[in-house]
Amino acid sequence: MLVVALGLLSLRMMHTGRVYPGVYAGGINLGGLSHEEARAALQQKADDLEANAIVFSYGGKTWTPTLSELGAHYDVDSTLQQAYAIGREPNAGERLRTNLDLARADRGVPFRLTVDHRVLGTWFDTVDRDLGLPPHDAYLAIQGPTVTIVPEVDGSIVDRPVATARVQAALRGMASISEPLPIITKTAMVRAGDLGSARDRMTVALAQPVRLSFGQASWTLASSDISAFVVQRVDPSKRGAEAFSASLDLPKLAEWLYQRVAPSVNQDPVDAEIGWNQGPVATEPSVDGVRLRPMDLAKTVEASFFSDHASVVVPVDVIAPKVDSKNLGALGIAKLLARGDSNYAGSAGGRGTNVDVGAYRLNGTLIPPGGEFSFNHAIGVINEENGFVEAQVIDGERIGRDIGGGICQVSTTVFRAALLAGLPITEWWPHKYRIPFYEADGWTPGLDASILQPEGDPFSGGDFRFQNPTDSWMLVESWTTGANVVVNIYGADTGFDVNLSEPAFGKTIPIDPDIEIVDEELPAGSWTQSEVAQEGIEVTYTREVFDETGELVRSDNWYTLFWSRGNVYKVSPDMACESPAGNC
Repeated sequence: MLVVALGLLSLRMMHTGRVYPGVYAGGINLGGLSHEEARAALQQKADDLEANAIVFSYGGKTWTPTLSELGAHYDVDSTLQQAYAIGREPNAGERLRTNLDLARADRGVPFRLTVDHRVLGTWFDTVDRDLGLPPHDAYLAIQGPTVTIVPEVDGSIVDRPVATARVQAALRGMASISEPLPIITKTAMVRAGDLGSARDRMTVALAQPVRLSFGQASWTLASSDISAFVVQRVDPSKRGAEAFSASLDLPKLAEWLYQRVAPSVNQDPVDAEIGWNQGPVATEPSVDGVRLRPMDLAKTVEASFFSDHASVVVPVDVIAPKVDSKNLGALGIAKLLARGDSNYAGSAGGRGTNVDVGAYRLNGTLIPPGGEFSFNHAIGVINEENGFVEAQVIDGERIGRDIGGGICQVSTTVFRAALLAGLPITEWWPHKYRIPFYEADGWTPGLDASILQPEGDPFSGGDFRFQNPTDSWMLVESWTTGANVVVNIYGADTGFDVNLSEPAFGKTIPIDPDIEIVDEELPAGSWTQSEVAQEGIEVTYTREVFDETGELVRSDNWYTLFWSRGNVYKVSPDMACESPAGNC
């Protein structure tokens, strides 16, 4: 046993990366060859075999296709893999038996082969044409409104199952063959005399168009258009008139009808616009959506085409809107949850305009159950097309001007309503500097919310967001009075009791030195103060939210660090160093 084991080990070491001795494939001795050498030998053999011609003859004609032209292919890689695996079985006992067998006799591996039956079928089609006019059943020829019967043709065709078997035998034997081409005589199952009634039925079908209607829209389908979808079939289990049928290719007809009709039919549902008047009311009614059912339409057109040409009402599915003005009770909006307000009296014209526009665009925003409110998405893009104008804004570390300046008056007011409603706030950005507008009417510093819409990607900047934690919808209502912004949030009764602490002030940050900025746009000989000095300060609030049982469900802190700043003066170029800053 030791001698045998040592012998097997020596054999394995000698044939690392090589085929074991005594292994043949396709009649080639692969023993001792490396993987690359064995593959090259098999490939050469395969090329030679695939170039072999098969000779078929019939009626004085001869066909000599190569095996390759018939779609035959010898699988070199699979054959090599099988040969290389001999003697390398995963089980030690199997390896021992295999090597002992190889010592007594050679082992052959069949050359694996495949046939592409699509290629073979194409060659058979060519031979059928060579044999003469291909046999066929009688059929209808449609040219405009005229329908004629094309007579049947009986004839000879290749007996494909038999011919295929002979090709496969030649492949297995790896040898050329020369023999008669197997032929069968094909007799038509449907003859011209069988199609009289079918011709008359098709003639009647083509005599009139098919008309469609949907609401105020209508379409006329010319018979010449519909005839492009006619398909004729012969049932091989029957003969004569019973074997023949004509219908429409419904999938293709449905696709064509969809392209033609759907643009005028399909309509997305439109949600109702909601306001509040002792409960939710529709300020604009909802509109049901509709979607064309193209396959049902195709079936109905086919039935009309082959019968009485009755007008077809386009079938559709009705899609209800999420916010249905006919069923506002389903929204679950039951009560006022909280109100926020802020005072913008004294705002410059542009700032006041932006506050009014923002409140108008925010009004009526609905938040679905479990959904998230986004201020930026609620008001849309801040641009002139949406009614916003240029006004003062905080631009980086300075006060500047941009489209939409003052919109944070509205986001601040929404923040206050959401804060007092006890709602989970998912994104909040305090302002960099204290702004007097946000501390009017008794509101303390730190209860404001800034937003940002970067140019080019307006929804990628800072936003104000909160979550609807209920299974019902929520409604945000907002308006302005000329001096105040008011935001109400309505929804299902959450039972929340909210305790918002007094502000806790932390360290103060000293006023920065005054600075002077040269402004090329200022008239010569002028300067103006653009920012007023202000101390910075830390402010923190604590909010506790309790449910109807008195259990604490949410506790969070709201921390703001207001930056300090000095007086900022803008001067015309000729007035450099002449402002009160005096720091040149």
